[in-house]
Amino acid sequence: MKIAKIIAAILVIPILVAIGLTIFSGRQYAIYIVPPVVLLAALYMLSPQVEWWWAQKFPPKPNPNAVKYLNQYFDFFKQLNGPDKDKFLKRLGYFMMAKDFIPKVGKNVPTPLKVIIAAEGVRMTFGLEDYLVNTHERIVIYPHPFPSPQHKKMHHSETFHEDGVLIFASAPVIHQYQGEGNIFNITLYEWVSAFKYGSKMEFPEFTEEDWHVFGVAFGMPKALVAASIGLPDFDQDIVAAVLYLTQKPLFRDLYPKQGERFQSIFGQ
Repeated sequence: MKIAKIIAAILVIPILVAIGLTIFSGRQYAIYIVPPVVLLAALYMLSPQVEWWWAQKFPPKPNPNAVKYLNQYFDFFKQLNGPDKDKFLKRLGYFMMAKDFIPKVGKNVPTPLKVIIAAEGVRMTFGLEDYLVNTHERIVIYPHPFPSPQHKKMHHSETFHEDGVLIFASAPVIHQYQGEGNIFNITLYEWVSAFKYGSKMEFPEFTEEDWHVFGVAFGMPKALVAASIGLPDFDQDIVAAVLYLTQKPLFRDLYPKQGERFQSIFGQ
C-alpha cells in the first residue's frame, strides 16, 4: 500500500470520531474535524512528493518476476556485475514509480510491459546521475498500431514532446525485447528522442550515406527502421544513438569521433 493512502486512513480516524461524538453526545465537536481535513487536502495535493520522499527513505524492492524477466531477455542487464545490477534494479524501481503508465485498453498496463519500457530508459541513462528523464512522465500503451493528431498513418511508436508523452503499440515492443523477428528497438529510440529533447544535447550528425553502414554493419537498414516505427520520417541521429547504446564496440570502431561524442552525452 502506498504511504499516502496509509496516512490518509490515519487522518480519517479523528474525523470519524469527531462526527460520532457530535451525533451521539449532542455536543459540537466539528471544530476538531478541521485540522485533519486540512491535512487530507494537503496530502491530496502533495501525494506524489510524499510518495517520492518515502521511496527515498525506503527504496522499492525489485519484483522477483522483473529480475527473472531481465535475466532472461535483457542482455544489458545480464552483462552487469553484482553492484551494477543492484544499481540498475534500484533505478528501475524509481523509474517505474516516476512514470504514469496509461493503457488505452483495459485498466492497467501489465507489469512485464512496464519493466520492458522502463528498463530501456534506465539503460539509456545508466551512466548519468540525472537518470529519470523528468521532461517525459507519461507512457501511453495501445494494444495495436495507432494514429495520432501528428501522424494520421497507423504507426507503432511516437514521442509527443510538448505534452511529455511516449506512445507505443505493445506487440512490437514485446517482440523486439524477446528477440522475435528482426525489429528495430523502438522503445529505446523513443527514450533517446525524449532525452535529446529534454537535455538539449547536440548529437553528432550522420548523412544518407551512413544508412549503408547502418544496414550492412549493424543489420539496421533504413527500411527496417521505418517499418518498425511505422513512419517514413524519423531522426537518423537518434537511430545512431540507439546503435551506439546497443552495439558500442562496433560503433566505436566504425565511428570513433561520433562514439566519443555519444560517450560524453550518455556517460557510458
